[in-house]
Amino acid sequence: MRSTGVRHKAERAAIDLFAVRGVDGVSIADIAGAAGISQGALYRYYRSKDELAAQLFSQAYDRTAAELAAIANRLGGFPRRVAAMVAHFCALYDRDAPLFRFMLLAQHKLLPAISDDAAPVAVIEGVVGDAIAAGEIAAVDVSAAAAAIMGIVLQTALFHVYGRIGGPLAQRAPALGRAAVAAVRALAAVA
Repeated sequence: MRSTGVRHKAERAAIDLFAVRGVDGVSIADIAGAAGISQGALYRYYRSKDELAAQLFSQAYDRTAAELAAIANRLGGFPRRVAAMVAHFCALYDRDAPLFRFMLLAQHKLLPAISDDAAPVAVIEGVVGDAIAAGEIAAVDVSAAAAAIMGIVLQTALFHVYGRIGGPLAQRAPALGRAAVAAVRALAAVA
């Protein structure tokens, strides 16, 4: 068996288990068993379950930031940029709900170890800052605006995770994008 296949199996099994049971509720033996590999094979790549979780989280977080930055660079106009970013988050959820759920559930434990410079939040704050500078929206606290945008998407995803809403999130993306823009504009009106 090729080593990349072993690593991929282990990572996929870990994501699926972390999404359901949380990082603390999973052992190396659980991951190895779900992946159909030996614990020794897993230890060749990762010193611990926590290292595996941190690496998976960091990779997905960095990839998401890069994808959002590409959207911001490709599109102009605050509403279009926010709508595209919200649609991207929804598509990420629909494409790999276990990974999205793992990211949601593990963020409080794993996020503090990640640099904030190129984080998804920083990209969204940059889009808000650009909109303020261009006169598209009134001055607003960019962090509060990013929180409102992300909160609309993340809370919707949590409702989906817990069965309060159903269906693909991509179907909700246009309305969620409009809600995110409206929320930021409402914040700007208060500032």
